[in-house]
Amino acid sequence: MGNQQVTAGVTRILLVDDHAIVIEGIAALLSGVPGVEVVGKAADGQAALQLLETIAADVLITDHSMEGMDGLMLVRTVKKLYPHIKVIVLTMHDEPAIVNEVLRAGVDSYILKKYTHSELQMALDVVKEGGQFWSPEVNRILLRRVTPEANVQITEREMEVLKLLVDEMSSREIAEKLFISERTVETHRKNLLRKTNSTNVVGLIKYAHAHALV
Repeated sequence: MGNQQVTAGVTRILLVDDHAIVIEGIAALLSGVPGVEVVGKAADGQAALQLLETIAADVLITDHSMEGMDGLMLVRTVKKLYPHIKVIVLTMHDEPAIVNEVLRAGVDSYILKKYTHSELQMALDVVKEGGQFWSPEVNRILLRRVTPEANVQITEREMEVLKLLVDEMSSREIAEKLFISERTVETHRKNLLRKTNSTNVVGLIKYAHAHALV
């Protein structure tokens, strides 16, 4: 399954992106980096997994959004089948919900494409040594995780109500689904607004996505 030993001193890289021009651009950028070799290129997650059955790689650089198997599923699969491979997600997405989901999958680095030239080599150097490297926006999302706001205690029932509010269900619909009264739903909603410092349901939905609760 592509687990053969990597040549000493050489970092072998598999590039995955559904835009050929992006892959060629990254490959060109890496061609000037000492001790780095691009050993494979793939247009989607499935093609990348097929390559990993026949080549040795110790770093995977992948986009998030791709046709077919996307970057998130690829990361999860690679981390399960090839835990020794370091994974760098290189994408345009800086939405907290997406970032949190990818981080939970166990990536070693998350870089926004606008920083490719300035950060990719730094990310490679860090992850090769077992560290993690994030773009500034990702660092800010990580910091929000450890603020007091992120440690709000939400009960199991409140979480159920919150998820249904995110699904745009009315208080009556939520009451019917959870077999509770509308008044009880309203009480939970008010408690959620207070705990999350939100002023309305839209704020609750933003909070839920920002903290990867849904």
